Amino acid sequence: MNKDKDRKFKEKYGIETGYFKNGVPFARFGQGSEIIINIEALTYNHAPPTGFELKQFIKSTEVFAKDYMVYNIGRKPNLPQGYYMDKMADDYAQVIKEELKKPVIVMGTSTGGQIAHFVCANYPGLVEKLILISTAYRISKEGETIERKSAEYFEKKQYGKYLSTLMDLIFNHGIKRTLIKGFIRLLGKLLVRDVEYPNDYLVEVEADREMNFKDRLHEIKAPTLILSGVRDVCYGIEDVRDTANGIPNAKLITYNNFGHNLMMANRDEIQKEILAFLRN
Repeated sequence: MNKDKDRKFKEKYGIETGYFKNGVPFARFGQGSEIIINIEALTYNHAPPTGFELKQFIKSTEVFAKDYMVYNIGRKPNLPQGYYMDKMADDYAQVIKEELKKPVIVMGTSTGGQIAHFVCANYPGLVEKLILISTAYRISKEGETIERKSAEYFEKKQYGKYLSTLMDLIFNHGIKRTLIKGFIRLLGKLLVRDVEYPNDYLVEVEADREMNFKDRLHEIKAPTLILSGVRDVCYGIEDVRDTANGIPNAKLITYNNFGHNLMMANRDEIQKEILAFLRN
């Protein structure tokens, strides 16, 4: 049934999903000649989006689809130990050079934004503009602690606790977070299925905490837009400001009442700012 729903969604919106030649999964949506690649955030499932993730991809990119070709690109499945963000960036650069064959606009949220730092600094000729959402040159100490705890649950296959712990990153304190955490904890085994390569999540979490890009921020030459919630516990606002100050041609926009779920909670405003940045 889910596969049939996915098929109907893809037919309705003209979405293609699959894998690039180097094994990196993707979803493609849009009609424009300019290309946006969105580097996927932290995930255990290195595969093209399905179900809820596919719907979120549509919601996040439909506004760009008329003028741009948008790719949501994940990571290779079955990552080896020590496959950190510089190596992940090499995979994206290979896709741009060998398959997209032209410079692109790079967008990344959270972990995807961290990887985007390396893509832009290591391969400046491949990037026209950079958009960073809810990310910074390093993860915060609180974010590192929460991710490490979630990884411990994931490794033990305690998927309800794994997902519930991640809600501490996404939602700030309050009754909403408490209710969501309780609900997800009960349904964890239903929400997390077919974990073929459990090492993928563990490798990504380790890569998150190993990254500190502060001394290389000046190497990012592309015009950059940074969007962040002031209450983000995963990427502290001071680190976000340091990121913006370290990139020579960066514009920072902050949102006082939002945390790490900025894109989902304030989607219309974020999309408006991104479109204005792209059209300038």
